[in-house]
Amino acid sequence: MGRVRSTATGVAMVALLGLAGAGCAAGSKPPGPPVGPAAAFVPIIEPFDPGHPALARTGGGTCSDAQTTVAMENCYEANAENADAAIDSLRRSQFAVATAAGKAAINADDERWIKGRPQICAAAYQSGGSIDEVDIASCLADVSVARLDGLRGVAPEGHLQGTDNTDVSQLAYFTAADGTRVGLIHTHGDQTGGAVVAWVIIGGYRGYRVEPAQFRYVDGSFTDLGILQDGSAAGHQVGVGRMYQFSVDYSRLASDPGAANATGGFDVGAGGVTEAVFR
Repeated sequence: MGRVRSTATGVAMVALLGLAGAGCAAGSKPPGPPVGPAAAFVPIIEPFDPGHPALARTGGGTCSDAQTTVAMENCYEANAENADAAIDSLRRSQFAVATAAGKAAINADDERWIKGRPQICAAAYQSGGSIDEVDIASCLADVSVARLDGLRGVAPEGHLQGTDNTDVSQLAYFTAADGTRVGLIHTHGDQTGGAVVAWVIIGGYRGYRVEPAQFRYVDGSFTDLGILQDGSAAGHQVGVGRMYQFSVDYSRLASDPGAANATGGFDVGAGGVTEAVFR
């Protein structure tokens, strides 16, 4: 993907037997450089359904209803390929009106994303059992749907459940448009009546820079930005498909006037805009 094919063009030769000046009027401009063929759009080709561009498939839908792990895996892969076919359709329309530089940028970005996706999805699922294949297929679908939403300009907002289980394969993950995945582990309370949570980050296809202000507790007008437990986490660059954890002590939770209503949650989002809420 992302390759621009060009045809080698030989340098035109001028016959030397008395014809050197035959076609060159005085003061005429020399011919310009050869122009290669325009870049072609490079579609997504699925590693689990190779040999052709991504196609709309039947058999997807609510995969948790499937009766076997193989059926679940196939269902999630169908969902992923359906999203990818829609991505290709959207990108083709963008590609058709793009400049030469824009066309190259689209191909390069798509290639970077499709190469990063399997790294992202393998990060949390390494038990060695057949359930890994199901979880990875589910993740592939999540990453593709999130990218499609991002390209369409649909703002993500997930509502997920945190857990005290430290097994990263058991977390509920929010998936951002760039493939970055975020999970939350409730670790323990603190002496102020607050809570210490661990945020789990898997870097998307462009990586991810940790900005602590994007991880906060919000309940209506009440906000607790928390206290970062490891100062080195601020600005930490998480690589593509790499996992990183950092802890935050939300020590002001006892001051939440709406605490009894259990309406607050741990928010993820940039610029004060909520993308996901964990409870």
